[in-house]
This record gives sequence, C-alpha cells and structure tokens, in this order.
Amino acid sequence: MNPRILVTGCACLSLAPATPAWSADPHGELQEILVTSTPLAEALTSTAQSISVIAGTKLALRLAPTLGETLAGEAGVHSTFFGPGASRPVIRGLGGDRVQVLTDGLATLDASGLSEDHAVAIDPSLADQIEIVRGPATLLYGTGAAGGIVNVVTNRLHDGLPGQLEGLVELRGDTAYRERALAGRMDAALGRVALHLDAVARETDDYDIPGYSQSRALREQIIAAGGQPDEVRGTVANSWTETLSGGAGATWVGDEWRLGAAYSRHEAEYGIPGGHGHEEDGGEPDGHEEDDGGPWIDLEQDRLDLDFERSLAGGAQLRISAAANAYQHAELEPTGEVGTLYEVDGREVRLALDHQAPWDFSGTAGIQWQQVELAATGEEAFVPDSRTRTLGAFLFEQREFEAWSLELGGRIDRQEVSGAGLDGYAASAVNLSAGVILPIAGHLQLVGQLARIERHPSSTELFADGPHAATGQFEIGNPGFDTERGLQAEAGLRFSDEHRSMDLRAFIVDYESYLFLAPTGGEVDGLPVFEYRQEGARFHGLEATLTLPLGRDGWSLGLLADAVRGELDGGGNLPRIPPLRIGVELAYARGAFGAALSARHSFEQDRVAAGELPTEGHTLLDAEFSWRAPWARGQTLAFVRASNLLDEDARVHSSPLKDEVPLAGRSLAAGLRVSFGR
Repeated sequence: MNPRILVTGCACLSLAPATPAWSADPHGELQEILVTSTPLAEALTSTAQSISVIAGTKLALRLAPTLGETLAGEAGVHSTFFGPGASRPVIRGLGGDRVQVLTDGLATLDASGLSEDHAVAIDPSLADQIEIVRGPATLLYGTGAAGGIVNVVTNRLHDGLPGQLEGLVELRGDTAYRERALAGRMDAALGRVALHLDAVARETDDYDIPGYSQSRALREQIIAAGGQPDEVRGTVANSWTETLSGGAGATWVGDEWRLGAAYSRHEAEYGIPGGHGHEEDGGEPDGHEEDDGGPWIDLEQDRLDLDFERSLAGGAQLRISAAANAYQHAELEPTGEVGTLYEVDGREVRLALDHQAPWDFSGTAGIQWQQVELAATGEEAFVPDSRTRTLGAFLFEQREFEAWSLELGGRIDRQEVSGAGLDGYAASAVNLSAGVILPIAGHLQLVGQLARIERHPSSTELFADGPHAATGQFEIGNPGFDTERGLQAEAGLRFSDEHRSMDLRAFIVDYESYLFLAPTGGEVDGLPVFEYRQEGARFHGLEATLTLPLGRDGWSLGLLADAVRGELDGGGNLPRIPPLRIGVELAYARGAFGAALSARHSFEQDRVAAGELPTEGHTLLDAEFSWRAPWARGQTLAFVRASNLLDEDARVHSSPLKDEVPLAGRSLAAGLRVSFGR
C-alpha cells in the first residue's frame, strides 16, 4: 500500500517526484485557481498571504496515503511522518493544534491534533484540490490556525449543476510499500439536484528501507550507554495499513440559492511502527500474519455536512455551513485487546456574509461556533475527558486602490474547556491582520503582511497528565497557562504569468508566550518526563520557488528552497524544527508526454532541542514519466515514478519517529487514472 508515501513523504526533503510542488501542471501551463479558503474565494495573486493549491494532474501524481506526505513537497511544508498510517502537515516549523486541517472549509473534528500517531480522518485521494495557507489564518478559522491551514476540497456539495455525467476511476501501486489502491468518483445532475459519490480502498504492507530501522545517532547513543541497538533492517515492522473511505452528497441548486447535504465515512486500520512503549506480548491482528504483532489502531468516523448559500440584495452572499461527526479511535494491543479508546463528538457551525462596504471596501463578516467533546479511556489515556466550546466573530475587508491593494481583518474568540475533576479554562483571544499588495511592473508584485496572533492552549497543553505511548514520554500539562501571543511579519516578491512563476518570502514570528514540550530530567514508570512550558520564542525563515521555461521545446526548470529557525528567547532551540532544504527539477512536456528528473537535498539538522538527536542530511533523486491521452468524453493518465533512486537512508526531522522510522528506500510506483465527462 502506500504508493511512495514515504518517499514523497520525505517531509523534510520534499518535492514530489516528477511534479515538485513548485512546478506547473506537467502537461500544461500555469493556471489561475480559485482558493476557497481565502475570505472571498480569490485567485492566488489576489491576496497577500502565501498560498498554494495542488489540483488536477499535479495532485494525481503527488498523491500519497496520508495528507502530510501528499503535501510535504510544498515550500515551507513538512510532515510529522509516522509511517504510511498517520502524518499531519507541519507549516513553517509549526504543527499540531497550530495547523488546522479542514474538509471543505470546516474542521475535520478528529483526534489527529492530539497525538502524532492519530491519522487525519480523510483520504487525500478524494480531494478535488488541496489548499495550503502559510502563516496565521486565524481571521477566518480561529486560534487553531495560528500556523496555517490545509483545506481539502472534496466537491461533495456542488456550487452548480454538472453539465453531464462526470467521474473517474484510478488504480495505483508501489513496490516499496506494496500498495494496492483503487479510487473512484462520480458527479451527475438530476433536474435541479447535483449528486456526488466517491470511494477509495487502500492497502499497504510493511515497507522497505535501505538499512537499519534505527538511525546512526540512536545506535551510537545506545552503544555508549552500554546497551545493544536493534538489528532490524530492510523493513519497518508493523507499518501496514488498510483504509476504506467514501461519501455521498446531494445539492439543490436554485437560481438564487442552494442547499446541500453530504455524508461520509472513514475507516482505517494501521500498525504503529516503533512499538511506542506498548508491551508486545504476542498475537497479531487478523489479516496481518506477516507483521511482528505490534500494536495497531482501528479508526472510524461518520460525518454529516450541511451547506446553504443565498444571494441577497446589493450583491451580498450569505453562506451557512455546518458539520457534525462521531469519531472513534481504538489503540489495540497485539492480542486484539483495546488498550486505549478515544471518542470525539464534534459540532461546528459557520455563518459568513460576503458584502460591499463603505469607501469601496468589500469583504466578509461572520460568526463561528464549535463544540468538541473528548472521551479517553484506558491505561494509556494521557488526557482527561473534556468539553471544549468556542464562539468567534470575524471581519475581513479589502480595497483596491489605483496602485495598490489593502487587506484588513480582525477576529475575537471565546473558548471554554471543562470536564469532571478539571479546574476548567476560559479566556478570550483577539487576532488582527493587515496586508498590502503593491504591483511593481507587469506581473511582479511586492506583498507584505503584519498580524497579531493569539491562540488558546489546547486541552492537552492544559490537562495532560500521564504516559503518552506514541512519543514514549510521560507528559504533564498546566491549567494555569495564559493565551499564547505573538506578532508575525512577512514580506515577499511574487511573479506569475502563463508559463513562469516566482515566489520569495521572508517571515518572522515573535512569541511572547509560546507553549512547547520540554524534558524535565525526571522519569516515571521508565518513561522520561516532559512538561509543557510557556516562554518567549522566535521563528524566522524564508521560502523561495521558481518555475520557468527553457526555450520553446517543452523543457522547464524548477527550483525550491526553504528554511526555518525556532529559538527560545532564553537560549536553546525548539524541538523538531525542519532543516534547510533545496531542490531542483528538470522537466519536459510535449503533447501527451511528460517527464522529470528531480534532486532534493535536506541538510543536516544539528541545531536541536534538549533531549533531541541530530538528523543527518540526505539527497533524494527521483524520476517520473507520465502520459495523458484525451478521448471523446474524457482522458486517460498513466504514470510511472521511480523514487529515492540512490536508496538513501532519509529521515524526517519534524517526525517524532525520525530515529526509528526512516523513509522508504528505492521504489517504483505506477498508476492509471481514467476520467470521463470532464
């Protein structure tokens, strides 16, 4: 399973094989795409924020089993790589609750932000497009978007009526993961009703690696302490996965309004590589006799989405979106016995009014309400049961002057966290933002943004008190934490036309009260004790992408570089900060044929936090060949992708398992996508 998940999943090295994140569609020109997660569903060049979109053929070629690995090739984006079963995006060194993952503009309402071994409850194969907003997106999406957002657009709820029956079927596989994946979707119109169906089934086995599972640094540390390192090599044990996901939607599309409802279900079973403190006392989950009998996860989510949109007088537009889910996540011992059970009941309602304002401003205003009830039972439940309620109000306005554009926005949120035996938490947070776009010459723009960030502490940061098996740590929170506050500034240059694009960004985030997990030096039940602390901290870095043609013969060049530093004001480095990385791609596209050769280098990360081992640098060499053939009512896309041709031992520094679970070794992936009616 897992078509090159790992390889593409090089969170820390990233660029996707033949279609790196900075490149255009491998068979076409650079295209302007509307971004639904911006305030007014604008084009990429119409907002000051750093945003990228993966869609179309580019998305088809970059797909991986997890969302984090699908996006790991984007500038400034890494992942928490936890094998092919679980991986969340990390944006500019920030992850967890600071990066909000959305489905069609609403929170996923799962438990993926609670722990790195918890998968995001959506398969990227079901996406029409995936949108990434770097930097604070708190104005529209609340304090949980202090680091950015990732919005998976499924199109289960249509904006309009399909002109004809549309759909696709896709089959793909991979040698390193032994992936088998089948996905399909269909859209049709029945009178005024737009209908949608989608489904994906995916399976992988324990995946192949070039050398030892344990890193050189970890092995040397174990030997120095008088121990014996693990001799497992060639395969990451207990890394198998099984996924079944799908959904259906129906939308009534009228002349002035539309109303839609969608239901989706996500099921996933996957092994937890590394063991993570679980007792491996024998036994294996059914259907995985080849595995070593390690712990595994059984995840289920049922979700209902509602969407209403109405055109009003004066060009105003009212939209009401709502989601409700029932989520269950069981962590099972090798015997099949449930060790820990997490249950999440989530509700979210969002109301937004797009409008024209005085003085030639236009914008959106709205309110958002969310309630999440978390229940955790079992010996390894390191967080208590809790209920989190959040109510927010936001306003965003923009105006185009003769020579420049201005964006202004603000949001206020009130959050309350309660639960039996808890002291409780209640506080307000205010976020403000201002951005400018200054055209310089032709398609060249100067962009800048200044934001005041406030983030409520998560229930984990407040109330954690117990062994966290996924990280192999005993974690302690503090209910007395203040709201996390900081200032963010960003400036850049960007250029885009039919064939070329460039985006250069520099950013800094200065936190006066940053929350992070730090070692205490103590030990409980054989686990090192870590506690959440709140101190001043600073993030700063840059991102650069360039895509340009080489002559008129179909050749193009892509370049990428990104870097981020995370430091405490009192001295020392923040944990799991990705290293500097650079990449280059030479691509060729002519007619139906596309090919690319890419090299990406992640430098050594030796600026590490207390208790953290350094990560060696590595270079990944990838090649890709694709063929796209249109036919009467659709097209066929076939591709072959060779990943990690040098068979390097590559590890993702932003992953808590970097010293136990490397990326996949040399692999060959192939896929076939047949679409019709498009």
